[in-house]
This record gives sequence, C-alpha cells and structure tokens, in this order.
Amino acid sequence: MQAGSASKDFVAKISQALEGAGRRGIHVTAAAGSCDLEAQQFGGLPSEEEHLPIGRPHHLEEPPGPRDLGGHDGTSRLCYFLDGVQSAREIGRISMAPVVVATVAAAIVNRCERRFSRMPLESPPVVVQAVILPRSAGDAGVEAFWDLLLAAGFSELEPDEVPSSPHLVLDSVEYVDGADPSDYVGMREHARGRVRSLRERLEGGMLRQWEFDDRALEDSDAWIAVDGQLSDVSESNRRAVGLIKSVARPEFVGRDVGMLLDLEPGMRTTSFVPDWQLRRGPGEQRTSWYLRMWPPQRGADALGSLMRVEAPRDTGPEQVDEISRWILAERVPLAKPDPRWPAMIYPIRYVEKILKPMVQGSERAYARLERQLASNGRN
Repeated sequence: MQAGSASKDFVAKISQALEGAGRRGIHVTAAAGSCDLEAQQFGGLPSEEEHLPIGRPHHLEEPPGPRDLGGHDGTSRLCYFLDGVQSAREIGRISMAPVVVATVAAAIVNRCERRFSRMPLESPPVVVQAVILPRSAGDAGVEAFWDLLLAAGFSELEPDEVPSSPHLVLDSVEYVDGADPSDYVGMREHARGRVRSLRERLEGGMLRQWEFDDRALEDSDAWIAVDGQLSDVSESNRRAVGLIKSVARPEFVGRDVGMLLDLEPGMRTTSFVPDWQLRRGPGEQRTSWYLRMWPPQRGADALGSLMRVEAPRDTGPEQVDEISRWILAERVPLAKPDPRWPAMIYPIRYVEKILKPMVQGSERAYARLERQLASNGRN
C-alpha cells in the first residue's frame, strides 16, 4: 500500500471511531488548530539518557585525550545507511486526555558504485501510523474510545514488539507508574516520548532484518551506518555504527570537557563507555568516541561539528581509527542545506530526504480529522 493511500485509510478508521464515539456520548474536543508536538518545547521527559545525572565514563584507552587518525585514502566501507523520521500532532482531547496522531517512517539505503537505492524489506512496514492515548490513566471515555479504534481496525503493540501493522493504537502511559489523568501537559509529553520509542522500534526492526539480508551477508566487508544510537543492535551484528550528530550534553566531565572542546578537525577522542550505559549492564554497553568533522562554524559553539560514534562493545582502538577514517571520507558531498551538516554525512541526509514526504503527506491528511472534530463540536 502506498503512503498516501495508507494515510487515507488511517484517517478513515479514526473517522469511524469518532462516529462511534458520538453515538455513545463520548465527546472528543477538537484541538485549537491542531498542535504539532514536534515543535513543542517540553521541560520534562527527554530521551532516557539525557535525564540521568552526568557521571564519569569508563575510558577504554589511556590516557584520555585526542588521537590523530593519520593519513587516509578517502575510502569507506559504509555501504548501507539507516534513518527514521517522525511527526506527532494533537488533534483533540477526551476531557483532559490528549488524542495524538503520529507517523513514523524509516528506510535503509544501499550505496553501490556511487548510486543510492532503497533496500526493499518484507517487514517491518516503511511507514507506521498510530493513535496515542493515555489509556492506563483510568479515564472511562479514553478506554471506550480505545475499544472503538480496535473495532475500526487498529492493532495493539506488544512490549518489545517490532511494528508489523501499519496502523496502531498506543498507550502513552503504559510504562508510567501513577499517571495523573488531570496532568494534561504531562500526558502530551508522554505521548511524544511514545512516538520516539515507536520510531526506534521500527528502526531496530529494520536493522535486524538487514543483518540477515542475502546481500548484506554476501558482502562481509559492507557496514551499515545508523542515524542515532545502536540501542537495538544484536550481538550477532558486528558491522553497525551509530552516528549521533547532536552533542548537546557531552558524556565527559571535568577537564576532559576542555579536551573535547579543543579537539582539532579530523581527530577523535579516546574511546569510552558512557556512564548511563554502564548502569544498564554489559548487554547495553557500546564503545563510543567523539569525532570532530569540521572546524567550528561561524555562529555555532564548539560542540556543533562534533559527532559521537557508537560501535559494538568489543571494538578496539585500531578499528575505532579505521571507522573514524570511513566517516571522515563521507564528509563529501556536504549534507547542505541541512543546518546540521557539520556533524552529518550526506547519505543520512539522503535517507531523511526521501522519508520526509511520507510524513508530510500524513500531516495533510489529518486536516480531514480536524474538520470532522470541529463539525462535531458545532452539532
């Protein structure tokens, strides 16, 4: 099913549930102009590692400091690239419970002889759409609307399940103890966090599919670069690296932060395991290091052209150097006009560029729901 027709089907199912809600006296109030949650600035519930206190990382090389990568020939074994995008919009509310619709999309692109092609996967779906409600908060109207969505054809998502259905209904407070149904702002924050976890599950499912793809298995020298952390990479996959292009909060403490800020272009830091990963246990730990892609740009701070790289935990210093040289080779062509280009490689921008129209098409389809809700409010 094409993304456009999937969006129409998604909207039709929600419309059916809204009609059923009206007959049962469940009032869904239209949001004022619909609210883009991705544009909101929330004070709480950032990504999991960001809200933990900063601790000293476990350094894997001594002494900690900058490392010169030496010369490189401009070659790269990064041949596959995985990225995902998301959007979330509040279209209404039931009492104080926000009704949020979301679209996430992900894809893997293969680069062969300087040409990009999207990698076809039988599962999971490329685009997944969801209605997100605070079901576990205990509101009877929310519970009834949840049942109406299931009757209209939506599917629930089991814990740790990779999305297999393109249309889901998700509980934003499923993993929140003592959720307060009157905390409207908190409910929206939890919904946005659930959108992020849905995208990460979709990306993780695609990464695991890649591990067993015939083409990836045949080319044992080909690696995959993932936009973001390697939270879902299995121990069997030794050929994945995560590229974290935003270093809003360095993992270093004390004078190591100064070393990071002074890192020269084309150089890396010594490798380490972040403190918050140490707390999770051995199975969740990755080898990390920082890589300075370009000189700090005019108008940006010293963190703007830094990338944090993640690799499997047993990645040694020599392989860290090799992977870093591959990434530096990916600096050309530039990822412009994206403002994040100093810490972004072009193939990741390419994947994001082909995914964004899928999300934007869904947002246009939501206008029909907004009109329906506004009409119901006048009747």
